[in-house]
Amino acid sequence: MNAGDILTIDITSVNSEGEGIARAGRDGFVLFVPGAIPGEKVVCRVARASKKYAACALIDILAPSKDRAAPRCQSYGKCGGCQLQHVSYGAQLEMKRDMLKDAMRRIGKLEPPEALGCAPSPLEWSYRNKAALPVQAAAGGKALACGYYERRSHRVVPFRECAVLDGRTERAAKLTIEALAASGFTGYDERKRTGDIRHIALRSGKPGSDESGGVLAGIVAARDLTAREFGKLKNAQQRLCGKGGGLAGAVLNVNPSGGNFIWGPLFKPLCGKRFIGQSLGGYNFRTDISAFFQVNALQAEAVFDHVRSAVSRGRKPERLLELYSGSGALTAYLAGVSGEVDAVEEWRQASALMRGNMAANGIENVTPHEDSAENFMRGAGTAKPGAYDAIVLDPPRSGCDAAVIEGVMKIAPEKIVYVSCDPATLARDLSRIMGAESGGSYSLESLEAFDMFPQTAHVESVAVLRHAK
Repeated sequence: MNAGDILTIDITSVNSEGEGIARAGRDGFVLFVPGAIPGEKVVCRVARASKKYAACALIDILAPSKDRAAPRCQSYGKCGGCQLQHVSYGAQLEMKRDMLKDAMRRIGKLEPPEALGCAPSPLEWSYRNKAALPVQAAAGGKALACGYYERRSHRVVPFRECAVLDGRTERAAKLTIEALAASGFTGYDERKRTGDIRHIALRSGKPGSDESGGVLAGIVAARDLTAREFGKLKNAQQRLCGKGGGLAGAVLNVNPSGGNFIWGPLFKPLCGKRFIGQSLGGYNFRTDISAFFQVNALQAEAVFDHVRSAVSRGRKPERLLELYSGSGALTAYLAGVSGEVDAVEEWRQASALMRGNMAANGIENVTPHEDSAENFMRGAGTAKPGAYDAIVLDPPRSGCDAAVIEGVMKIAPEKIVYVSCDPATLARDLSRIMGAESGGSYSLESLEAFDMFPQTAHVESVAVLRHAK
């Protein structure tokens, strides 16, 4: 099979990226077709091929699925932000359930619960309270292009609209991009490491919560701006903080590093507020533009309720360890059903916010630790057998470092609750904890999926493990 070949194929399943899968020949050669749905007969062109698989481009749909839907975004198919706008919402939930089941079996060598489902999001559209938009140099390098990355690339698709962003954040994104372009700032060139602005981040508070009146903006510069440039940027953002501008506040962040992490260590206020409010489950939280907070606040409440219930089921943990705790949203839920809680977060801004959030909600049984999960678990006295009755893990998409898994197994708590946004790394880590390394001491008590990210191929899940003792 070669690039350029035109094929007519039957789509039989979907992968973790939301791409349709077909198999050809006796050896089961795999074809990936973005935009195709299981059950469809399609015509596609081979874009690139290896010995075992080929990536294809969809040309025509000869027999469309009953689950096919009309995408809402005009950039859909090119923009890489969403993968499933062409699929009905009920079918999206089934796909995500199947993705989690497949990862558990194929990667974890574990059997998922037969009745596993995927809890729908309260909102299918306009649910995201945060956007992080890369900024690149436009043609000639004297302007900027800002939007989401094109699928499987670092090419920016210019931002026009976003059907999964809430209306306030979407409007603030358009105004902020326009203001930066009008002020003469240039976008960032990753290869040459030149240009002024490399990211725009925006976050809205939950309507009705304290301090929620608008959107926070973070402008990430590739270098420290001159006094004149800073003044120009400040003026542009101050206009957006005025009446009808949509911003509650804005900050400049300076990140001269060459990596992919958005934030640098230096923050400078530009206008308005530094913090915005969120309200979950009767708790009020402050967060800034950089700290982690769930992007789908309504669905986050369902996930946190589930985790709290799992922790409180049976014997109340006298000592609980929470790793990757962010600014303390889940921590507040855990504190109500635990004796003492050690909450570990390495991002300095988030750790500081967690301390303030615990105090603001009258929570006194949480001890924050500003440290990485890996370092904390390597610390003297941390990973002692029986040090904690329960451990809650909520790692980034990459999952837990080996040092974290090793520490968890040394502690051997009665219960482990693992919150994951990636089925593959969840399955990998559960296999480590439940496999031969632990002597088979843990069993899977429950596994639940939650659609935190409608219209995308991502899914949130919560696994509860119980020790045999």
